[in-house]
Amino acid sequence: MSVEDRIKHQFPALFITLLSVLIALVFSDLASEAHARMTLWPLNLGTLRTWGQIFAMGTNALGAWVVFAHVGISRLRIPSLADSIIVFLVPIPLLFANSLVGQKDIWPWFYYASGYLLIAFATWLWQVRMASAESELASFARLTHPLGPVLVLYIGIPFFAAAGWADSHRLVPPVVEMLLVMSAIPAPLVFAHLFFRDWRRAIGEAQVG
Repeated sequence: MSVEDRIKHQFPALFITLLSVLIALVFSDLASEAHARMTLWPLNLGTLRTWGQIFAMGTNALGAWVVFAHVGISRLRIPSLADSIIVFLVPIPLLFANSLVGQKDIWPWFYYASGYLLIAFATWLWQVRMASAESELASFARLTHPLGPVLVLYIGIPFFAAAGWADSHRLVPPVVEMLLVMSAIPAPLVFAHLFFRDWRRAIGEAQVG
């Protein structure tokens, strides 16, 4: 095996390992933050809102690992600087977002959620474009279809920006705040479901081609 082939075969494992370490760091930091400063009991609107934020952060971290790792293992190539940047772009903002969980005012978390989804959207397009530029993975372009996984991001970016604006102007009652937070829990799972649907189709098309 040539040096080039050896590097290509090691790239997926290296990418997934680094991504996994960063996502694990997000979970570890979230657990530390919860233990150190968050009020989680007794259950009321405030603590339920905090629990919702915690689970939302968890499902977002899980969703990020699922979609970026599976695109990463699909590629067999010499890694570039772009690959190194992409693997940091999604987990690191999640790490910073942990500091906004459980705070008295939730509108900064809503604004940050909108900004994070924008970063995730741009990173996703970048990674898929890099993958689909490889001739054997040209079918991966379907992963950016407007009715595919990115639909969740198209909806989420303005949704949480509007929630942040409304809450910062004291237009959102506590019950609605909690419901808005809870809506962020299933969204990454829907994204992952749509991703797997289109990813399998893309792989099937690549094999036929």
